[in-house]
Amino acid sequence: MILSILLFVLGIALLWVGTEMVLRRIPTLAAWLRVSPLVVTILLVAVMTSLPEFCVSFFAALRGQAAAAVGNIVGSNFVTLTFVAGLCALWRPIVVGPAIRERESSWMILSAALMLVLAMDGRISRLDGLILLAAYVPFFHGTLVEARRERQHAAPAGVARPWIDIVFFLGGVGLIILGSSWIVEHGTVMARRLGMSDLLIGVTFYAFGTSLPELAIALGAVIHRQADVTLGEIYASNIFTALAAAGALCLALPLSVEPIIVQRDLPLTIVAGVLLQMFVTTGRRFVRSEAVVMIALYALFLAAQFMGFNISLP
Repeated sequence: MILSILLFVLGIALLWVGTEMVLRRIPTLAAWLRVSPLVVTILLVAVMTSLPEFCVSFFAALRGQAAAAVGNIVGSNFVTLTFVAGLCALWRPIVVGPAIRERESSWMILSAALMLVLAMDGRISRLDGLILLAAYVPFFHGTLVEARRERQHAAPAGVARPWIDIVFFLGGVGLIILGSSWIVEHGTVMARRLGMSDLLIGVTFYAFGTSLPELAIALGAVIHRQADVTLGEIYASNIFTALAAAGALCLALPLSVEPIIVQRDLPLTIVAGVLLQMFVTTGRRFVRSEAVVMIALYALFLAAQFMGFNISLP
């Protein structure tokens, strides 16, 4: 048990270190690509910080833990929308730019709603996975169009051959995958000793652990007063996880979905997304009082998981 705890913590550390290795190379690669921080966040940062969710869910699915795999995806998105976003706004109120208000927030709600609709039959099939992936294409294409527009007006950067950064980038991806496998293997051992179900393992242990990279990036952006990067990372990570990561996972390994995810967890994720959109679009700022509401919603979500009560929506 002690060894499992140590290796579980080490797995989370590898996730963190691997993500840091990746993200420290982002500015150099961004300068090389001549695009804005928000575009880099959507195309690169959000994808890389979503790798832990995909890897952990993939390894859980391989072990036959379908409930943990789906629970991790849903739970991780809920953590970032409520706890991570709330903690960032508690640290410093966030001024929200027009791109976040008008595009990313709507796509984030759409991604959760589409996942709920496809999961209503109790299974996310290969066809459903293909639909999720196809839904991500317009969002990704729109970001690419914006990136091309920015490149036309940006001066060439002085980064000639960022090969060292690319090597460290790939090395970080490797650490993310290794850390994910350790979290699944040893987190399961610990949770089993505590009598936890696969679903509870996924929405608590795995979801919070795989959300640490998003927390690190978003909070760091708040400290450096990069508001677009903060909420842009949270929104884009949720969109990628719900559409691309979940779609690719179910395309490879169709997954059964626990009824409680459809009745409680996914509806709550949509509610969290709508609340956050209301907060950022009404006053164009995400302030501390609103952050308290989001963190309270996360506390309610955790209480529902551990106490086993149902708060399903009609």
